[in-house]
Amino acid sequence: MLAVAVGAALAIAVTASIMKDPRHGEGLLGEVLVSGDGRTITTLNSRAPCQQDPPELVASESRDSVTLVLKESDIDLRPQCHRIDEQITTKLQSPLGTRRLVDPGNGWTIAPFDQKRLANPRYLPPGYAPATDVQWSDSSQHDLLTPFIRTRSSGPAWTRFYHRASEKASLSITQIAGKLTVSAAGTPESIHGWIGGLAPDSNNTVTWTNGTYTFIVSTTDQDLHEAELLRIAKQLIP
Repeated sequence: MLAVAVGAALAIAVTASIMKDPRHGEGLLGEVLVSGDGRTITTLNSRAPCQQDPPELVASESRDSVTLVLKESDIDLRPQCHRIDEQITTKLQSPLGTRRLVDPGNGWTIAPFDQKRLANPRYLPPGYAPATDVQWSDSSQHDLLTPFIRTRSSGPAWTRFYHRASEKASLSITQIAGKLTVSAAGTPESIHGWIGGLAPDSNNTVTWTNGTYTFIVSTTDQDLHEAELLRIAKQLIP
């Protein structure tokens, strides 16, 4: 009986270790936005809703740099605890200015996107509104989306998300500093006089560059027709 009890206790302990994944003091996931006054830092965080406490973005400031640390409670890995993505912010004691923004996970310098440079969508389809809590319509593409991709050479970029009331996010607008090569696939389109392309697939996407920024407007909403997507793009004002 003792052996059975010990075995059961070990099984419970192993199960508990599988169910919980401690992530304390980890780095960030991808894109970072700095507010117009340089005081507020925002990034997109992925978490499980079963966590005991919400994650916290902590900034450690020095004269020359600001290090961002993502502090989280244990993550519940049970299947019913599907992760969600949400914007998370922290406020600096003084404006970022010329100080380096550092990811402690790899020591890389983060190039934040300046909120003052964001282009404003002057048109959104009826019922669409900005989303800060992002639950993907197509969760299989989660790790392929721009906010979660960062390399040592990644430049400033920011993605905004929109959804219809009570529905998951299905529209995104990404703005990337610099001129990226626009794929020749799809239908050529002119956006503000600049050459772009409409790529209809599982995610309808309009991509174009004006030489200073590259823009990507994408949707997983199958009811959002190509004409609507182009209208969003053509009324996105830098």
